[in-house]
Amino acid sequence: MKKRYLLLIPVVACIVLSAAAIGYIQFHPDRAPAGAEFLVRTSNDAEQQTKEPEAQPLTASQKRANELLDAMTLEQKLYQMMFVTPEALTQTKQVVRAGTATQEAIEKRPVGGVLYTRQSLQGKAQIKDMLSNTQSYAEASKSGVPVFLGVQEQGGSNAPVAQALRTKSILNAAESTDEQTAYALGQTIAQELSGVGFTVNLAPAVGDDADIASGEIKGLQKNHVLSAVSAFPGEDEENLSAFEACIKQKPAFMIVTNAQNKTYDTVPCSVSSKVMTDLLRKKLNYTGIIMTDALQDTALTEQYAEGEAAVLAVQAGADMLLEPSDVDAVYRALFQAVSDGKLTEQRIDDSVQRILTAKIDGGLIGGASLKAPDFSLVVNYDK
Repeated sequence: MKKRYLLLIPVVACIVLSAAAIGYIQFHPDRAPAGAEFLVRTSNDAEQQTKEPEAQPLTASQKRANELLDAMTLEQKLYQMMFVTPEALTQTKQVVRAGTATQEAIEKRPVGGVLYTRQSLQGKAQIKDMLSNTQSYAEASKSGVPVFLGVQEQGGSNAPVAQALRTKSILNAAESTDEQTAYALGQTIAQELSGVGFTVNLAPAVGDDADIASGEIKGLQKNHVLSAVSAFPGEDEENLSAFEACIKQKPAFMIVTNAQNKTYDTVPCSVSSKVMTDLLRKKLNYTGIIMTDALQDTALTEQYAEGEAAVLAVQAGADMLLEPSDVDAVYRALFQAVSDGKLTEQRIDDSVQRILTAKIDGGLIGGASLKAPDFSLVVNYDK
């Protein structure tokens, strides 16, 4: 027995001396011998791998959003997660004005955003009146939360507002060739949209050129129109690099495509947690609103019922659902998913907090101690 104990003594001594050496080096790195930093680095790296990231302090906008969230019902929260057409909202074929039907629809379905297409846009006075009334109805409703008023205005042939207003500078705009020309186009579009009451533009559509997309985002958001970038994650690594550059400009929305990208998953990207949560939210650290592409798109409807797709999308990480054709069916599916435990109310709250925070930062919701719209833009090409 004595021999065994004697054999253990050198082992124990080595362990004690090694621990003491590491402790000494940590507190006296200036006196460490060459190569000794490896011991400390390896020890620290292991600690960091298991350590949970520290929670960031809430901004003033997030605190205000939480106050509003606390006063909302589950029904109001679920409708807030939808960005719908005025036709789907009012259940009519065409909307060119906002009257009693719109007022009653918003009271019943307090959606987060309304997306207008060319068929609703006839002229400057008509557009301003329609958008102003819609916003007034939202603010006067029980929820009291303003709506995003959106359109897809990309310039050239895809410019429904410019077509209605006959804005030649946008209709005749040449394709942007660099960041500065893209910024100028974004600025011109933003001034046109904000002039009639729009607060969100579903643009730009990102290609391979990160500078062009980034320039347009800056041009829009500097002029107080929130940018909804599409369609993540693109088709290849070059597209993904462009999206990564765009995220640095802090666009309010990222729209996730309904197409499948087998690099990441075998299901449509808009219902994939690997794309929305693992890639976009975690790896690329996007903190804004993740929105699906149109729920009524055949890429989804061929595989899922609309309500089913909505639940899968939220489970996967979506904050907002774009263009559902049946708003009430989507609401019922989400409500049932919460009731059944497939979605937690905390998961819903996380999304609605992002939506409300964007509305506060975008100037749609006011509040004492809150600053004016701030889109964190640093480049100015106005000179």
